[in-house]
Amino acid sequence: MEITECKNRVKCELGVCKNHATHAVKFDRVGIGSRLYVCDKCMSELYAAIGKTLVPKSVETAKRKRAKDGAQ
Repeated sequence: MEITECKNRVKCELGVCKNHATHAVKFDRVGIGSRLYVCDKCMSELYAAIGKTLVPKSVETAKRKRAKDGAQ
């Protein structure tokens, strides 16, 4: 997946937003014309929504991998 700046004058495709798109999200294994055009406002709202559901684990709480021979 790749996010690029939108050079074309296209409307945002999220919800009923009527703003002009500033970013284009290009998906990997999909056809040639498969891009999702998003404006700045919708991009920040989407970022906040993703941040609420996906919380990365901190280094302190991650489990350590142990060696198979029992030595650490």
